[in-house]
Amino acid sequence: MSIKSALVFVMNPYARLNLQTETSLLLMQELLERGHAVYWLQEDELSLQHNRLTGYVHAVESVSPFRLGPRNLCNLDEFDALLLRKDPPFDTSYLQLTLLLDFLDPRVVQFNETRALRNFNEKLVPLLWPHFTPPTLVSRNASLIAQFVDEHRHVVLKPLHDCSGRGISKVDWDVNGVFHAVIARALSAPEGATPFVLAQKFLPNVVAGDKRIFLVDGEPIGAVNRLPRPGTFLANIHQGALCEKASISDAERHVIDTIAPMLRREGIVLAGADFIDGFLTEVNITSPSAVRQINAVSGERLEGRIVDSMLARIRQKRAERTTGVIGPDQSESAVTMPVTGLRIAQTGI
Repeated sequence: MSIKSALVFVMNPYARLNLQTETSLLLMQELLERGHAVYWLQEDELSLQHNRLTGYVHAVESVSPFRLGPRNLCNLDEFDALLLRKDPPFDTSYLQLTLLLDFLDPRVVQFNETRALRNFNEKLVPLLWPHFTPPTLVSRNASLIAQFVDEHRHVVLKPLHDCSGRGISKVDWDVNGVFHAVIARALSAPEGATPFVLAQKFLPNVVAGDKRIFLVDGEPIGAVNRLPRPGTFLANIHQGALCEKASISDAERHVIDTIAPMLRREGIVLAGADFIDGFLTEVNITSPSAVRQINAVSGERLEGRIVDSMLARIRQKRAERTTGVIGPDQSESAVTMPVTGLRIAQTGI
């Protein structure tokens, strides 16, 4: 008998999702088709009551058309897994959310571990392996950044906390020093505090694409090449980039094999490694996407492989609670311990 699981997704409001790139909905659909229970939870419906993490959740009844069930109060420790799929910016609110999720029972599998989301920045992670990255400076000092521009002539400035190409600017050195104004804008913030900015040598070969390789438990399962629109340098899908089929080179495979042990150790099951001209530029871990685009250019259905891995981890965790001998490669039918039957209190709201 196959034991079904209950998974809760911590999501942005549905109205704010970009349905062309949204990966979470694909995972929900795949889970529902396999008979598992899927629940929707938004950040403002989550609470820590003394030391107990609770949330007003909705059962996902259908993905297309999208339909949620009634709002119910639930102890989050009773789920088999939690997926934090809230998109950046990684601001104070996001940080506080990860702190609350530290109270989640360790028996609940997290995709990805919220501790890792808090401890590692997507743009800084590649610098753990600096020989794989372009020349990079992270600073909030305008003079230091100007010196970096003077050295490399063409530089990209990226905010550390955001995603999807938002806030990225290109700085070109000029003899009159006009580029200083671009640096000043990058270092400005509405709240007044000067942020740290990542300055990276501009890679002109970005015109040939920014490759996203989707990783599951450190293993590449698919790739897509994102081409900037003519006249632009941003190769983000949200910025209108075009997508084409991509293969994974031996050099990229070497990089992935190198970083994979760290991802596994930190509980980063789902990740997106980004390569420009062979350089590792980002490792997306908060809510990595582009699965729809990889499916479109490859004819694959990566959500099936992702869900396979997720369910294997749930089975492994469940086995550890019982005999501690069943590994992640065992079939679902090998598990006999029921884990569903969530205790919920319907609010009628």
